[in-house]
Order: sequence, then structure tokens, then C-alpha cells
Amino acid sequence: MNKPDANSAWAKDRAHVLHPYTDFSSFHDEGSQVISGASGMYVTDADGRKLLDGIAGLWCVNIGHGRQEMAEAISAQAVQMQYYNPFGHSTNVPAAELGFWLAQNAPGDLNHVYYTCGVSTANDAAIRLVHYYNSMRGLHRKKKIISRNRAYHGATCVAAELTGILATKNGFDRIGQDFIHHVSAANMYANPDDMTEAAYCDHLVQEFRDRIEQLGPDNVAAFIAEPVMGAGGVLIAPEGYHRRMLEVCKKHDILYIADEVVTAFGRLGEWFASD
Repeated sequence: MNKPDANSAWAKDRAHVLHPYTDFSSFHDEGSQVISGASGMYVTDADGRKLLDGIAGLWCVNIGHGRQEMAEAISAQAVQMQYYNPFGHSTNVPAAELGFWLAQNAPGDLNHVYYTCGVSTANDAAIRLVHYYNSMRGLHRKKKIISRNRAYHGATCVAAELTGILATKNGFDRIGQDFIHHVSAANMYANPDDMTEAAYCDHLVQEFRDRIEQLGPDNVAAFIAEPVMGAGGVLIAPEGYHRRMLEVCKKHDILYIADEVVTAFGRLGEWFASD
């Protein structure tokens, strides 16, 4: 196989590919950075420069690039059976085995798995399940979701509204504004100078309580949060924040959705940051 032509790839990409978060004011002239190879924790660009992949692909290259054992496992599975649908009462062996593993390693009593294609569809599915759950309980008003400013939860219609980064919504119609609301991010860098970490945690938890009261506890279905905020600035919450937010949720019969797309599967030393 001939080595790919980096200049050709740059031109084809500029002419035909729409990238998430493209700045069209400069894209026509500048095009994209072309990455032509990857190994371990490094990627190589079209000019042969070796670069540290500090963001790990897009937070998802947990074990590094170019792992031979991963390639062999993918190859063996694709040869045996590359796909079979899981709809209705159908399944396949890898899906069942992975579901069992996830059930054994997920936090607390979480022991069921619903497969999706990525963060956006996962969070959309979570909201659908939350709404369905409350409808089945006869709580048809309990549908509002509280997210956080600066949160990133995806780019599909509902997930984009959950996202608390306003620049991602410029020019787009808004879907879900009637049931999706936001509170402050747990941003220690924005902590007022006269507040201790404990006082700042108190402030955030009280804001959450106040928002629930404002919306009505009988109307609030769930709170969604990243254990460590990713795209919003890699923000670590003050000590005790997530535990106390969970306690508030339990008091008001509110579900807690931990968006672990960035923090799960060993990235922080545990299988799930929620542990």
C-alpha cells in the first residue's frame, strides 16, 4: 500500500469534511492539522513531528495508541462475528459478556447496561429513561433536569441543551429549554477569595437546593454532572461536593446521573470515578 499523501488528505478534508466545532472563518485558508500516525502516548503529524497526545484522542484512548493486543482482539472478533443486532430479544456473546463485566464493576447497585454509540446518545438515552421511569410511576410532572454551567454532555439535540457551554449553541435552535435548567459549575478557580473550600461547597449545595425549590421538588427528575468536568476546564469539585449533592437528590426523590465518559474505565485509578 502506498503511503498516504498528506497534502492530498489536507485538501480532501478541507473540501469534504465537516468537523465538530469548526471555525469556518479560518478553515478554508488553514484547513486541518493532519495526523498520520500514532504510537503509545504520541501522535505524528503530516510533517513528521512527534506530538504528545495530552487529551488522549478525545479523552478516550485509555491504553495508548497502536496496542498490538487490542488490534488482535478486534481482528479476531471481526472474523468470528463483526455485528449482530441487540434489538428485542436478540443478543450476542460479546455484548452479554461485557454487560456482565460492567455490572460486576459498576459503582453501588448499578447492574444493568444499555449500549449506545457515544456520549451524546448515552445522555439522550439517560434522559429518556428518567422520563419514562417517572411516567411509569405516575409522576408525569417530574421531568425537569438540572445540569451545570460549563458542563459538556454531548452534541445531539437534548445533550446539547444539557451542555452548559453557551458558545456551542450559537446559531442553533434550542430544544429542551422547558425542562433543562442549570446551576453553577463547581469551579475552584472561580471560588471567591474570601471563601474556604468548605464554605464554597456549602454555597454550591445551597444553590442547588434553592434551584430545586424554585422549580418545585415534584417537578425535578434528575441532576446530571461529570465527576470531573472535562471540556469545561478539567475542574475538580470541592471536597464532599458530589456526596452532598447526591444526599440532596435522595431527599427529593431526584435521580443522579454521573456522566463518566471522561472519568471512567480506569482513567483516574478506579474503574469509575463515582467510586
